Amino acid sequence: MGIRRWWRYRRANAQIDLLADEVNSGRALVADATAYETSRDRTGIPGVVECWDDVFRFKANWELTVETEGWRISKSQIDSVHDSDKPGELVITFREPARFRAIVVTPLMHADKWREMATRN
Repeated sequence: MGIRRWWRYRRANAQIDLLADEVNSGRALVADATAYETSRDRTGIPGVVECWDDVFRFKANWELTVETEGWRISKSQIDSVHDSDKPGELVITFREPARFRAIVVTPLMHADKWREMATRN
């Protein structure tokens, strides 16, 4: 293994460990998600949501393997968080203007912190 490859491997693992610690503690939130651009949009865009500090970020599945920021918005732009019709899912809606009307997340942990996002703004 060359030095560059070794360093990228070490750095990536350190970043993953740090993110895992932040998620386990509830200081950061991550979840599988589906983003919907309009109220008539039935298919949605599958991806992942990451939320930390004041940043809410959605990355589509196809963006996960490339260097991209995805769609970022301040948590203050969150309008509401409520339960979906499907068990375990939460619907997050946004104030206008926003690229997405709603993002549905399936949190594995800290569902209470996801629900509090709209009340903390």
